[in-house]
Amino acid sequence: MAQRIYILVVLFFFSCDQTTTSYKPKSSGNIHTVSVVVEDKVWNSKLGDNLREVFASEFEGLPQQEPLFTLVHIPPKIFKDFAREGRNIIKISPNTVDTAYIEKNKYASPQLVLNIEGPNTKTITKQLNKISSKAVLAFRNNEVMEKQRRIRKSVLKTEEFKALGVNLTLPSAYSLFKKDDQNKLWFQRETKKGSVNFLTYTLPIIGQPITLEKVIKIRDSIGKDFVPGRNEGSYVITEKAYEPYFNKIKIKNFTAFKTKGTWEVVNDYMAGPFLNIIIEDAKNQRYVVFEGFVFSPSDRKREYMVEIEAIIKSLKIL
Repeated sequence: MAQRIYILVVLFFFSCDQTTTSYKPKSSGNIHTVSVVVEDKVWNSKLGDNLREVFASEFEGLPQQEPLFTLVHIPPKIFKDFAREGRNIIKISPNTVDTAYIEKNKYASPQLVLNIEGPNTKTITKQLNKISSKAVLAFRNNEVMEKQRRIRKSVLKTEEFKALGVNLTLPSAYSLFKKDDQNKLWFQRETKKGSVNFLTYTLPIIGQPITLEKVIKIRDSIGKDFVPGRNEGSYVITEKAYEPYFNKIKIKNFTAFKTKGTWEVVNDYMAGPFLNIIIEDAKNQRYVVFEGFVFSPSDRKREYMVEIEAIIKSLKIL
């Protein structure tokens, strides 16, 4: 009997120990925020400037300058407890071996920790330059997934997308603002100072390749036909003063064309950022177009654009 009690006690403590070591708290932090764990003197040095050049560079396509990521400096001596629960972390540490690597869910979940180590500033800077593109992409994807997770807590229930043969996950704060008999859809949610807007429609695949000039022509045509401004005869077009960013990407194994820039209104003083993504649905011989645009004067717009990207990347072709 005594032996049986002893075995049960051992199993109990072993079980508790396993639970403690495997438990990871839920990560936290604002969207597009990165904690940087580094000594004060390094943060205020040329290496700190290099970190800011990489991770706090300009977020593309916004009318006012905003950083790619908001960087929060944390000295190593206070990097413990809740400070370790940030969703995105950069750790700069001295080491005899120079290396740079990304760890998943080290202190919390979901979490990415970029470790950069080396014996001196020169080698650490070299490692930073080698991994910077990979790290930026990893952090950006992490934030899109986090935004999608938050959206799934309260989803808009709508059947409107079925007519287009697609499915998207929008926050419940959106509602159908406008549609036409050609299945163009315009969803909108209000903000404190304006609105976030989401359009989707389809186009037949034609022989001409998708170029930036073609995207601008499509956008301006849809704007004139479907997205009027406040004044009579006003409508949304691509801003002419700045050339948008344009590149070819992959979304859910579909070829896609991504355009980011600024919109303006003919015969009115309104403007803001937009993200346009054209999906090539070769099986159904069509393009599916998704576009989000923001009107929120004197307000920061980075998180709105992350929300739009998260919505588009929730795409399912039915």
